[in-house]
Amino acid sequence: MSVPSLPKNWPSPTQADLDARPQRLINIGTPQDFSFCNNSIRTYKYEWYTFPPKFLLEEFNPKQKIANCYFLTIAGMQCIGPISNTNGYPTVLIPLTVVLFVAGLFKILEDTARHKADKKANSSTTEIFDRKSQTFKTVLWSEVVVGDIVRVESRQIVPADVMVLEVAEPNPAQPKGMCYVETKSLDGETNLKVRTVVPALLGKIKTNGDLSSFTGSIEMEHPNNHIDSFTGILRAQGVADSGRVPINPKNVILRGCVLRSTDWMVGLVLNTGHDVKIMQSNMTARVKASNLDLMATQQITGIIVMLLWVCLAGSIGQVIFNSAEDIESHWYLRWDQHAGKVWIIEFFYELLLHASMIPVALYVSMAFVRFTQSVFMNADLDMYYPPLDAPAVVRTMTLNEELGQVSHIFSDKTGTLTCNIMDFRKASIHGVSYGLGITEIGKAAWKLLGKPISPEILEGEARAKAQAVPHVSFYSPQYDRDQAANGAQKQKNNEFFRILAICHDVIPEKVDGQIKLSASNPDDEALVCASEYFGFQFVDRADKMCIIHNRETGQDEEVETLAVIPFTSKRKRMTVIIRDVDNKIKLYCKGADTIMLPRLRAGQDALVNKTNKDMRDFAVEGLRCLIIASNVLTTQDFEQWNNAYLAATSDLHQIELKKKGEYNRIEELEDRIENYLTLNGATAIEDRLQDGVPECIAELAKAGINIWVLTGDKEETAINIAVACNLVLPTEYMEQVIINKHTAPDLDKAKATFQYEMKLHFENSSKPDWKPRALIIDGPSLIFVMSDEDTKDMLLRFSQTCKAVVCCRVSPDQKREIVMLVKKGVPEVRTLAVGDGANDVAMITAAHIGVGIRGEEGVQAVNSSDYSIAQFRYLSPLLLKHGRYNYIRMSNLVNFTFYKNINMSMTMFWFNFLCFFSGEKMYTEGAIQFFNLFYTSIPILLYATYDKDVAISDALRFPQLYSAGIKNEFFNTRVFWGWVIDGFLESIIVCILSFYFLRGFDYRTGMLASYLEAGSLCFTVLIILINLKMLKIQCEWYLTSVVVILLSFGSWIGVGYIVSATTSIDYDYHFTWSRLLQTGTFWLALLLLVVMISIKDLFITALIRDTTKDPRLILQELRAFGLGHHAGNASGSNKVVLDISGGGSSNKIEVKKAEITPGRGSKHRSPISNKSASGIVRTFEMESV
Repeated sequence: MSVPSLPKNWPSPTQADLDARPQRLINIGTPQDFSFCNNSIRTYKYEWYTFPPKFLLEEFNPKQKIANCYFLTIAGMQCIGPISNTNGYPTVLIPLTVVLFVAGLFKILEDTARHKADKKANSSTTEIFDRKSQTFKTVLWSEVVVGDIVRVESRQIVPADVMVLEVAEPNPAQPKGMCYVETKSLDGETNLKVRTVVPALLGKIKTNGDLSSFTGSIEMEHPNNHIDSFTGILRAQGVADSGRVPINPKNVILRGCVLRSTDWMVGLVLNTGHDVKIMQSNMTARVKASNLDLMATQQITGIIVMLLWVCLAGSIGQVIFNSAEDIESHWYLRWDQHAGKVWIIEFFYELLLHASMIPVALYVSMAFVRFTQSVFMNADLDMYYPPLDAPAVVRTMTLNEELGQVSHIFSDKTGTLTCNIMDFRKASIHGVSYGLGITEIGKAAWKLLGKPISPEILEGEARAKAQAVPHVSFYSPQYDRDQAANGAQKQKNNEFFRILAICHDVIPEKVDGQIKLSASNPDDEALVCASEYFGFQFVDRADKMCIIHNRETGQDEEVETLAVIPFTSKRKRMTVIIRDVDNKIKLYCKGADTIMLPRLRAGQDALVNKTNKDMRDFAVEGLRCLIIASNVLTTQDFEQWNNAYLAATSDLHQIELKKKGEYNRIEELEDRIENYLTLNGATAIEDRLQDGVPECIAELAKAGINIWVLTGDKEETAINIAVACNLVLPTEYMEQVIINKHTAPDLDKAKATFQYEMKLHFENSSKPDWKPRALIIDGPSLIFVMSDEDTKDMLLRFSQTCKAVVCCRVSPDQKREIVMLVKKGVPEVRTLAVGDGANDVAMITAAHIGVGIRGEEGVQAVNSSDYSIAQFRYLSPLLLKHGRYNYIRMSNLVNFTFYKNINMSMTMFWFNFLCFFSGEKMYTEGAIQFFNLFYTSIPILLYATYDKDVAISDALRFPQLYSAGIKNEFFNTRVFWGWVIDGFLESIIVCILSFYFLRGFDYRTGMLASYLEAGSLCFTVLIILINLKMLKIQCEWYLTSVVVILLSFGSWIGVGYIVSATTSIDYDYHFTWSRLLQTGTFWLALLLLVVMISIKDLFITALIRDTTKDPRLILQELRAFGLGHHAGNASGSNKVVLDISGGGSSNKIEVKKAEITPGRGSKHRSPISNKSASGIVRTFEMESV
């Protein structure tokens, strides 16, 4: 038991380690040869006694929290006497401690929730089998070990990964060995899955005595996160002696599954604790950082360089002064005669003096703001979907502002743009097309083609809707005539729908006395409903028997299932081999046309061509098509194949090869049997567009966002979905460039197409008659395009000239490759991938931002995403509202934070310049250390939480405003250093004039004004100016904002009094502040300085608003004047048009009438008026064009 069950160096073993222990060995009924982890789950990070060291190590990790390391270093330097400006006290620890306290509080809250969840899971109970007493006893989940036999009741959660040994049988005399489980906690899918007893044990274990005598061993895979696969070999002894029996995924129930529609199940524990697949799947997600975070880090580097130059100037200045003056005569200054030593000491002294250039609270401020923003986003009713009770969920709040800079959206189609609720609409059976009517997508496609819709088609659509049943909306007089004729076509039709009733993995579940179909995908559910609609009802499964009811004969038919080859995203097909009621062995197969057509037997050309034509017509309407085919096998051929297939699927080496995607015997045998098929026909299923998708895509396109649709559907279906979504425009407005096997059969042709189109673009795109391009490319073409670096680069460059890109027939991995191509190949790009299923996870995790749609395909996409929404249309408020607001707020937060710190720090530099770089501080330590915590931080935090520069209605009505984020207009090097320079210049004025106004002495007392009085004036002016600077960026003012600013100023008044009233804090400052507040000169100087600098800001702001063409500012002015969509009539003929352009579209606000009363002598020209108007703008009538 002391030997670990895992290979050496786990979880990253070498090949030699794996060769030494290739499998995991479990003994049944005897002590284990190896030790396994216990079944306790631990997701929390800290114990109470490990929290302090772990937390501090995380917070002072130089790779992640360099700012904290910086200030800890500063604190250490403050303790060094010769360079300390705080008498050896590490005063910077005061704000640093506050920052760490807030960060620690967040971590404690997060980890407390994990502790509670873990305690709840580990203290759950289950029943395990006691071989001595031959009874089941109740234990905690945490006490379950590998090799235990557990019993799970209906609706209970399975406590570990187990192999099914025995289930409750409705008829013990005819055991089925089947149970049903819900896997929602693993893959998010709500449909039930079948799990079966290992065939060698079926009917062998019936009593507790049988369990007691059951022994043997299992060789199985090592722990991994592949929830859909399992490889193992059972050697059973006792009640069921057997050789090597393969264990497949259908024989295993994973921890977290819920037993359903079965009274109880008994299973053997295979994996426990952190070895179970659900825990192996819960790996730490890749940490994503926003573009603003990265840029802020870059600008901090520049600030550090600036800080070093300031320190260098101060230290050199002191050395020069010492050399120029007769320092030796000033014995009381205790100057050192060694210039080099003086320079080194002064350099580090200046470093401590100006350490506040780097804001200590920047990161914790950003974290706090993101948290509060997330609260508002989660609670936004504009992104709440009542049918599913699904609000938006922020899963990665560090990307909140990144939502305001998205330049490319990559979207899945099924379940993302569409509802993923399928309706059977049409079919092509043996060359005959059935089904009248037209979908909404079809109407858009016909409009694109310029085809009129006949009254017969519209009537057919109305009748189909009138007689629709769940998942079937069908009307076809031709079908009724063929069925009534009772001829050969009727037999073909019946055979077609009978195949649909058999070839699937749907499970019937009884809920409240009614049968409910539980399907792994909505296509299967629709096809089974269609088969029932047309006379062949799937009833149940019994052991290997599939039971269907033939409505025409009134009889139940039992067919034996001999083999099932399931559907996968790689195979794109499903096969069922049965022994039919006529004792013939038949193979039924359904799948995508690109996969199925090459597998058809020769000699069916006419039928294949007609079916292809029908599928193209179906695809024009946006219908999803599947080909249905069959074959009759001889007993000898099947048995020979089946023996080989069973051997291959029992071979662990072949299974491992298949997992790795290498050549293997299993897939070879599958390909062999799925050939020489007879074409039966094709189904056409409708997946309706979600509400609001076309409008949302139009808004996002106006915002300047490039939208790519990546889908596995046929080319025609993908194009027509794109047309219906307003992504691809009719041909009179947009040219389609199609890359497929017909237009570009090889690499050279694809290159030539890209070169030709790019040449046309550069030569003609500026002409008024130029049509924008839409690129449509399929998966097979992408394979050879992406394999050549030059062609891949051409694809990337050409795609950037297109207004829309549609990729069809693409695999999940190709989706990821496309996202990575744009992500790495386009400078300054910010990508967002949105999808709803497991096949979208790769691209969601590859993009800068991943958005999961909570839909019909489970929550795999949601669990891998950064943000979760329930409908595609919610992307509009997520990006145009929250993303844009968050980007502007966070940009101003960072800019403002550095501005105020530069301003405060540089005033001390100018003071040192005035006193010959003595290194003296003119502020009391109580002012410096609380500057970022109390005096200037709260107003900007409130601003960054809720401020809106334009109304929500305007942000959504004019999506072109969003393009400022794509262009990074609010946080870039120019804007950032503009704020820094503003602080730099203001510091000069404030410092010098403070000393000028308070020079001399007080004539009443005869007391000379010292640098501390001037410093107090300077600091007070800074506090007021910095808080008033909020007027420059804040657009919405509430009473709370005003109160917080007053409290910020009041806190400095209070701290100044406290420090001034005692000698223990700052002896030199004793009585300074209280005496200064009684001096009239102080108040007059304070007023003059604040007004002087504020006028500068007001003038610059007025100048920008007066001359700018920024639509954001004009919308602010319109709203300030009380203008809306409708206003009262007014006289006058003034007409001004505000044209907001972006993303290839335009929106206009047209001010049609204006009555303006200019002020006397006014020279001001309003940007929304063509007359002088500093007076009153009375009435505007405005409309959106």
